[in-house]
Amino acid sequence: MASQLFADHVALALMAHLTAFYAERPAVMRPTRGGLAQWQERRAKEMLLANLDGKIGLDELARACGLSRSHFAREFKTTVGMPPLQWLLTQRIERAKELLLNPSMPIEVIARQCGFVDQSHFTRAFFRAVGATPAAWRRVQRF
Repeated sequence: MASQLFADHVALALMAHLTAFYAERPAVMRPTRGGLAQWQERRAKEMLLANLDGKIGLDELARACGLSRSHFAREFKTTVGMPPLQWLLTQRIERAKELLLNPSMPIEVIARQCGFVDQSHFTRAFFRAVGATPAAWRRVQRF
């Protein structure tokens, strides 16, 4: 019994040593400092989604979160990983993808519903984000 316990202990010590010495070191996760409170993030995202057309300014978002404009922009980026305008554009593209699944809906109508000025602006933004035009993306999704 004692020899089995000793063998297990030595094996465990050897495994711990080998793992610590030869294993890849995990990336050090540093805690993020700052950022928006959960209620502020939720409020800002709700307001942005309610105004997909982009007719809401940073001042209004910051005021709703009780922050200055620059502090809000900085904290939003810290929390979400991208600036508010870029997050809004991503949401607009995602909404456009949902609408593009309906083949009877014209691309021009989708562009307006997602807050783009015109179809050309929508096509350029969609291509930058997705790597394909809305029409090409729609065709691929049918199959």
